Amino acid sequence: MRISNLFGLFVALLLVTGCDDNTEACDEGNKAVITIFNNSLCTPDVSVGGDEIAADMGILATQSVEVDAGTIDIEFELAFISLCTALDTSVTVACGDSVYVEFDGV
Repeated sequence: MRISNLFGLFVALLLVTGCDDNTEACDEGNKAVITIFNNSLCTPDVSVGGDEIAADMGILATQSVEVDAGTIDIEFELAFISLCTALDTSVTVACGDSVYVEFDGV
């Protein structure tokens, strides 16, 4: 087998197996909805699926975001000195699902 054929086979294999991000595209209007509620005295920066959806999310504030189906990471980042504890979690959603995530800072 020639080196160029081997290289092409390797690239094809990488493209097929390396792009799995565990999400499935949903039709517009049928996306999953993740609603975040800040039930703490802290104001976290909130990221869903790596995209920041709220900076310094207010106390008792609610923020919703539409996402495709799959396993979605949710991260709450806090200031360097904070009374609250940061939370990193993930949820698995299907198209049309609604998920509620509460940050209580404990």
